[in-house]
Amino acid sequence: MSRTVGPYTDVTTARVEGAYELCEGLDENARPVQILTLGATSSKDPARRGLLSDTVAWAYATAGPEDAPILVADLEAEQPYVVVLRDARLRGADRIMDRLLALGPATGPLPVGPAAAAQRAAHQMAAAQRSAAPASPAGVSGPPSSPPPANARGAENAVWSPPVVMIAAPKKPSQVKPILIGIGSVVVVLALVIGVWAVLSGPGDDGADGTAEAPTTAAVDGVSQAPAAEPTEGSAGNEVPQWDPEAPAERVGGSAYAEDADTATFAAANWPFAFKLPADFSCTEDGPSAVCTDAAGESEITVGWLPCEGECPRAARTMMRDALPYQPLEEMAGEIAFAERDEVYGRWRGSLSVFVTGANGTFQAWATADIAAEREEEGWHVFNDVLSQALSKTAE
Repeated sequence: MSRTVGPYTDVTTARVEGAYELCEGLDENARPVQILTLGATSSKDPARRGLLSDTVAWAYATAGPEDAPILVADLEAEQPYVVVLRDARLRGADRIMDRLLALGPATGPLPVGPAAAAQRAAHQMAAAQRSAAPASPAGVSGPPSSPPPANARGAENAVWSPPVVMIAAPKKPSQVKPILIGIGSVVVVLALVIGVWAVLSGPGDDGADGTAEAPTTAAVDGVSQAPAAEPTEGSAGNEVPQWDPEAPAERVGGSAYAEDADTATFAAANWPFAFKLPADFSCTEDGPSAVCTDAAGESEITVGWLPCEGECPRAARTMMRDALPYQPLEEMAGEIAFAERDEVYGRWRGSLSVFVTGANGTFQAWATADIAAEREEEGWHVFNDVLSQALSKTAE
């Protein structure tokens, strides 16, 4: 029997997978929609809510022309939910549910600890390869389906009753904050995933020179309100990269910094390169990555690097590159790839990946951006600077 849930009418349950319930109905404009939500019990689990937020952010970041648009995503509600337009020609909310199921068990507590991180890393890598595959046809092939049998209704196999899905009217002004939080979480998760992969794939005996060890020291000179002074070389085993004014003038888009641009230099101990960014950004370093946020807290650029062990075969490079958001990346010559997205009003997003072989082996320099649309050119400035500074470390 259909029912009314919040602003949605003719709502029926289409699919239940443990903690997750997928409903179908009509919005206030009589458009067919899919509503994906957590069960009442799982809504109280911070880990489950966090996984939903990360997955919705992934859905935004990887959306293509074959994916139905997300209409509403209220991830801070008592019972968080996401609403996707239902169109038989497009992949709907099923791909979000399938992603959730690929990243953890459908019921019970989500695993934690190193073993869980390794398992999730494997899921992330596999899911990146599957992101373009057709989603499950359930819920997108026709009119709203009939309610399931009584013993299958409701999230987490509970007997269905109308109060289970408590969806309020869409709060459109509040959409940006949860989305930004989710995308920020995805960037951090991706950095951790790649790090876990690098550790698990590395040889058992590290070289005596220690070049394969992960950086452990804090940023040097960090980011200031004016161009930072050249960092010192540091002590042996704690070297600080120098910003190279003679770096090659390579670009993936937009323009490079003007000579009089108001910038600051980020140089961290044991990193292979330094880079510049707008002076109103401040960075927090976490080993081989740095999250840089503007003073208003509305724009975020993340830059990092990862060693690629051994001869760094193409399969390894592809896996590392595909772990970045905003897939697929456009490939250029010289192991350079990038992507940009501006389909979300008021936002500019992008990813950059470049592989460089220097005196100490091969590493990947990468950057992602989620910034206000009016700062797009500054995003290109950072991408181009990371690219040119990384390429300047190529072995002669």
